[in-house]
Amino acid sequence: MSQFVTATHRETYGSNMRMALQQRVPKLLSAITTRTVSGEMHKIEDVVGAVNVQRKQTRHANTTYNDTPHDGRWLGMPEPIFYADLVDKEDKLASGIDIEGGYTKAGAMAIARGTDDAIIGGFFNPAQTGKKGTILTPFDTSNIVPYTEGATDGMNVEKLAAAREILIGNDVDIDMDELYVALTSKQERQLFSDVTATSRDFGATGMEIREGKLSRLMGFNLIVIELQSPRFTNASLTVDGSSRRKNPFWAKSCMFGGMWEESFTSVDQLPTKHFSAQVYARRQFDACRTDEGGVGYIENVE
Repeated sequence: MSQFVTATHRETYGSNMRMALQQRVPKLLSAITTRTVSGEMHKIEDVVGAVNVQRKQTRHANTTYNDTPHDGRWLGMPEPIFYADLVDKEDKLASGIDIEGGYTKAGAMAIARGTDDAIIGGFFNPAQTGKKGTILTPFDTSNIVPYTEGATDGMNVEKLAAAREILIGNDVDIDMDELYVALTSKQERQLFSDVTATSRDFGATGMEIREGKLSRLMGFNLIVIELQSPRFTNASLTVDGSSRRKNPFWAKSCMFGGMWEESFTSVDQLPTKHFSAQVYARRQFDACRTDEGGVGYIENVE
């Protein structure tokens, strides 16, 4: 087979993949704090703990100092996620790497799902803490809304109210922060079916419906994502031992995503594959909790 992969193919695929990734933004990415990072271990920040105010008791008293607690939060460099496929004909390559082409769409969707998958892992997996990131801090089990909360064992408004109460009790500034909850389509339907949620008077609590979708309730922005999808390697983290769904809720400032590499693409002709063309795209990204008090989950029976 003649050489049919050119620099134009590489430039076209790279440009179109970047555009496609902008159009197919991961569902969870905009709901967490993100930045570009580097290094084998990235220190996110020093988490400064809460302290009590002191009161001056006498004139000219010596100043006494608070011992403000500090705790490091780290994110280790992950293995990259990637999409790759083989194309054996020139005409298939040209059409496939177009902005609407199958390889461009498939690659962008795969990278977006992989990004969401990393964020799902960040909700539940132990966080790396301490001076060097060697301490593993588990998910705080006191931040769980039980499935028995409210009138039904599925998603309901009372559970969202309980989640909000947890965040406020953990000193999350709900007036300054953005709050989110991730629901599957089943939990979204359960909310619609909740009598309280569909009450005419419920608009006072900030219920918003856009294009037939429940988008905001009890101060939470609602993200519908199929947490149980077999395409997510971390799907098992979203169910408990009794097969109840674990719907994460969080404050945006309390979840962090590090982007080591946002987008790398290449198109190459491979002699070892009978000179078929390989289309390739990858991203290097991971996520974790930065404040245990700002992340929890709601148990739901589906």
